[in-house]
Amino acid sequence: MSPRRQSPLERLPQAIAEQVVKRIVEAVDVSEIVRRIDVNDVVRRIDVNAVVERVDPNALMDRVDVERVVERVDVNAIAARLDIDAIADRIDLDELVRRANLGPIIAQSTSGMLGEFLGLFRRQVVSLDELLDRVALRDRRTAGKPLGPPALVQASPKRGPQGREGQYAGGVSRLVALAMDVGAGWGLFLLLALGIQAAVRLFAGSSYSILGHRVVGIVAIVAWGFLYFATQWALSGRTIGMAIVGARVTTTEGRSIPRRAAIIRTLVLPVSIAFWFVAVVGVELRADRRALHDLCAGTCVVYHWHARGASLPWLQRDD
Repeated sequence: MSPRRQSPLERLPQAIAEQVVKRIVEAVDVSEIVRRIDVNDVVRRIDVNAVVERVDPNALMDRVDVERVVERVDVNAIAARLDIDAIADRIDLDELVRRANLGPIIAQSTSGMLGEFLGLFRRQVVSLDELLDRVALRDRRTAGKPLGPPALVQASPKRGPQGREGQYAGGVSRLVALAMDVGAGWGLFLLLALGIQAAVRLFAGSSYSILGHRVVGIVAIVAWGFLYFATQWALSGRTIGMAIVGARVTTTEGRSIPRRAAIIRTLVLPVSIAFWFVAVVGVELRADRRALHDLCAGTCVVYHWHARGASLPWLQRDD
């Protein structure tokens, strides 16, 4: 059914309205209207939450051509506008480190690496102990005899290389520990001598060196050696070298040594070093691996693997 045709009188109002709208649009100055709009007031009146709620993120993402957007991004222009120096100046490294909690991470990493190194080093030393035992046929000579102080061997949780916790320490372990202690003791003595020399120069204004006088130097070295070994053995039964190797001085019953035994052991140690061949024979042939200074002091040396990682139980008594 075709629509009814309008008469001229019916079309006249519509034509007039169209002409009026057209003339109004032509007369309106759009630029002036835009200029007079208060953008801040418009923004304040917009309900952002309502707008956000009505946004459909999925539909929006479907309409975005991500590849075209990425293609139109000028990475070089962005990089050229970045002021790297200004960004670096505004970074608070101390706060960044604090929030990242890097301290414990670094400490754990360092401790783990040191622990692995100590474990490898000790296993190598124990392997050399076993090799020396085979050369000396020690296994046949000590068959059926105790491997260490009964109290320590029975209580041992079998930690450390080869599960030798609490057993008598071998000759290689003891020799390596002694060599380390000689190096550590000499290094500390040199630092002490330099400190005394600097103090004399600062307060007296003159130059004085302990090592510059033969008699004074010898007496100082002997006194320092006595203090180095006796103090550490009396405090914990371990010197620096023994703590690294994993050894400890105990009584023959496996207890911490008294101070008297530490002093006697220190005094007789130079004799054992002078007659090193006799000391080595005693360590390898005796079931308890005791050298001359051990026999005089009533002590023995055992493996002590309680030090794990970097936490060496140095200067800590195990009563």
